Amino acid sequence: MKRWMGVGGIVIGLVAGSACSRGDEDRARSESREAQEKARKDLDEASRKLKDGLKKADAQTREDLDKARDQLRNALSKSEKDAEKARDRLRDGAKDDDSHQ
Repeated sequence: MKRWMGVGGIVIGLVAGSACSRGDEDRARSESREAQEKARKDLDEASRKLKDGLKKADAQTREDLDKARDQLRNALSKSEKDAEKARDRLRDGAKDDDSHQ
């Protein structure tokens, strides 16, 4: 009888041990799923922030390029006007020289 009690105790110990093991496995799986979901959410949030940052940088770059283009056009227009004035002065100076001779 003592022998059967010893064997029964071992069997109960093995069953209880495997039940604890299954519980631990289930808990580990659940924690793993939760960690994966959190990591996925964090990654999605980081991706969204990066995209927003890139959109803002793109908009700022476009704005800066538009300003630079306008400044360049204004400078070119002013330069053309200055060149035209200089040509007119040269022509007027040449006419004055011809009339004095």
